Amino acid sequence: MKQQFFFGLIILLLLLLMPLFGLGGQLAQAFNALAQDTAEQGQLQTAPANELSPPSEKKAGSGGEVISVMRGGSGQIEELQMDEYLLGVLAAEMSANSHEEALKAQAVASFTYARYRTEIAGIEAISDSGTVEQEYISREERQRRWGGSFDLNEAKLQSAVAAVRGETVTYAGEPILAAFHAVSHGKTESAANYWGGTDHPYLQGIESPGDRLAPDYAKTVSFTPEEMKGALQAAAKEKNYTFALDDGPVSWFEKPTRGESGMVREIAVGGQALTGRALREILDLRSADFTVDYDEKDAMFAVTTRGYGHSVGMSQYGADFMARQGSGYKEILGHYYQGCEIK
Repeated sequence: MKQQFFFGLIILLLLLLMPLFGLGGQLAQAFNALAQDTAEQGQLQTAPANELSPPSEKKAGSGGEVISVMRGGSGQIEELQMDEYLLGVLAAEMSANSHEEALKAQAVASFTYARYRTEIAGIEAISDSGTVEQEYISREERQRRWGGSFDLNEAKLQSAVAAVRGETVTYAGEPILAAFHAVSHGKTESAANYWGGTDHPYLQGIESPGDRLAPDYAKTVSFTPEEMKGALQAAAKEKNYTFALDDGPVSWFEKPTRGESGMVREIAVGGQALTGRALREILDLRSADFTVDYDEKDAMFAVTTRGYGHSVGMSQYGADFMARQGSGYKEILGHYYQGCEIK
């Protein structure tokens, strides 16, 4: 009888414990999955992009693409993982203090621009120079630039890149020429008006009123007549211009004609017709929306510019302004690149 009792007790205990063993296994699996997910999120936010899983383990659009970058300092071509490249572009082109949605918009624009230049334009290596393509700085350069804020800034930019990984602004199914600039003069300029040539339907004049609130929206630089004449004569040799500068400085500049956006389209200097872009480059001005005044009493030229950059495409200050007013990155991109889709 006792044997039967103990045998029955053992059977009962086994029946009671079996579900717990099964539940324990499920809890263990759930805990392991959570731990793995947490570790992956932590790596994504804190690890340098070039330490993420290698390109061969990633699918297209996951950040594992490799892009060839021509480094201006060394003249060497580096093969960079796309995530690392975009991190370096964001760090060089935007302030880490920018709103997260503005950083996402810039990440998508920069990825789109890189795709356009390599896939549509067919270049083999994209330059790291901001005056040629879009600027890129390495992890080491970011560490030097940010110092003690490196970890915080790096994590913020990594988060922005990861949030929009693989997203491309397209027109008619292809990546667009996603041009961008620092600050417009209150309205962006069409690509055709500024660069000439192709008139991209998505690069037209768009209102960007927040730019007028930028702290360095307007800036005035001064030139002596000798400095102005020297700059013009140097350009004449390089570009075959002919400037008649024998009369007094007060007569050198005529009233400019302006486009719909307000940017200078053409101005006569010493009888030589120049585009606003051309004079901007000759005098190294911040933008092609400028006025030129000559003070005879002080014998000085004062050139006042509004905005900073070519004003084509997305304004970075305008994007940050829109983000702080509640706009998401897709709304920002849709505003500056109208008629496009994000895929």
